[in-house]
Amino acid sequence: MNTPLVTFCIPTYNRPEYLRRAIESCLAQICQDFEIVITDNSTNDESAQMVAKIKDPRIHYYSNNGNIGSLASHLRAVSMVRGKYVQFLMDDDLIKPKFLELMVAAFEKNPTVGVVMAPMALIDENDRRIFPKFYLFRTKEYRYRYQVGDGLVERKRVLRDFLTGPEYPCCVPSGLLFRTEALRPTLPFDSEADFAGDVDTCMKIAPHWDFYYIDQVLSAWRNTPTCHTARLHKEGLKIQAWYYITRRCLNNKAVQEMFRDEWDKLVRDSLYFCTCRAALLNGLVAVRARSPKLLMETIQTILKEDSHRINLLRVPFFAIREIVASLFPPRLPPARE
Repeated sequence: MNTPLVTFCIPTYNRPEYLRRAIESCLAQICQDFEIVITDNSTNDESAQMVAKIKDPRIHYYSNNGNIGSLASHLRAVSMVRGKYVQFLMDDDLIKPKFLELMVAAFEKNPTVGVVMAPMALIDENDRRIFPKFYLFRTKEYRYRYQVGDGLVERKRVLRDFLTGPEYPCCVPSGLLFRTEALRPTLPFDSEADFAGDVDTCMKIAPHWDFYYIDQVLSAWRNTPTCHTARLHKEGLKIQAWYYITRRCLNNKAVQEMFRDEWDKLVRDSLYFCTCRAALLNGLVAVRARSPKLLMETIQTILKEDSHRINLLRVPFFAIREIVASLFPPRLPPARE
């Protein structure tokens, strides 16, 4: 078999209709040099039957014979990657027809780039564009719009933003394309990273590779009341994961060398970013659920994980700044569609 330029990895679980749409978005690419690897955790054969109806030799379907867990299914998929570039497409997300054409071109022109990223549209269960509110008050037009305009993002800049925020440069794998050479050293995925595994992977790549940003909506993230992110925002997050991936990144010698002239401040600000996210997200969950227990557990975790007590005092100022920025967002030219 000819080696494909790109491998799409699609782990799936019991949602054949969404999976069908995800596959069709791959098949609609302008760049057609790819393969699709599907690893199926489903507890029935509906997805297998649906895939069998799509007669395309580039599709490789593998049943996991039951639910082996998301992490193991992702690892099985990536173990079969043959492409120079790889994308993890969540089975309920979509990509636009120019996704591969533009992202591969960015890679080919920039050999130091390990990840190409682009903003994502938000869609509902019927693939309609939506603009939901996050954190009660912030209207989201895109996910992960990093800057205005295309451009190379040098590793020191993107790594600083992953560590100190105020938002991650990118996260959801459906909006990213990885250079396989850059991704493989990050494996296996770490279960301790929990829900932040996608951030963890990017943070492992950032000390060694530049990123490239395309200011065009090239994918769509499905936001529904039952999606994984929505459930986390209702039930609370294992906030230790943020501190865990941050500390491991800070223990990387390449990171220490990169920021040696500002190390103490970087460490303090990195933990502050974790503390702000923990306090804001789990705090909102606790208020909505009227759960003093969750609120107390969150505060206890922050006090345990962040030794810089000044960081906790700074959190209200972060919250005020976020509210003001949400109520009076900057007027920026839109991303290309």
